[in-house]
Amino acid sequence: MADPLTRTARRVAMALGIGRTTADTNETNSTATVQVVLPGNELLGEVPLIQQVGFHSRPLPGSDIVVQFQAGDRQRSVAIATGDQRAYPKDLQPGDACVFHVKTGARVWVKADGSIAISAPGPLHFSATEAVFDCPITCTKDVTAKGDVKAGSISLTQHKHPVSAAPGTTEAPE
Repeated sequence: MADPLTRTARRVAMALGIGRTTADTNETNSTATVQVVLPGNELLGEVPLIQQVGFHSRPLPGSDIVVQFQAGDRQRSVAIATGDQRAYPKDLQPGDACVFHVKTGARVWVKADGSIAISAPGPLHFSATEAVFDCPITCTKDVTAKGDVKAGSISLTQHKHPVSAAPGTTEAPE
């Protein structure tokens, strides 16, 4: 039988593990769970995936995962971090932060200089009642809006102006 110091050292050494996810997360419970394979092909099922408040993601199978074992007990595991070396932004600068999609490359990039870059391979949709941006926005692709677009108090859908070549005003855009 190992002495108490050896047992304590073993528990400390076994407190953290790095592995890979083997399947999609199970989102049916109040806390998502994931299946993990650790070095030596140790398979853990239904490991709770704890994430930051206000942020939730579903790591792809094959993603890296850090698992904490409470008191070094392999039966009391909690996934505390995920990552994916296969696809992450490689152009960030010190001080930048980025939320990105692993498969599509879509991202919201908060740069160290205070600017924000949003890029998406497809259409950009805002579902908020009213999006407010207190900064310049530059789009390099088409902008499509289902509702009105306003510049100051001028409405794109309701705007009329006088016609200089003939009497009257233009109709509102269709």
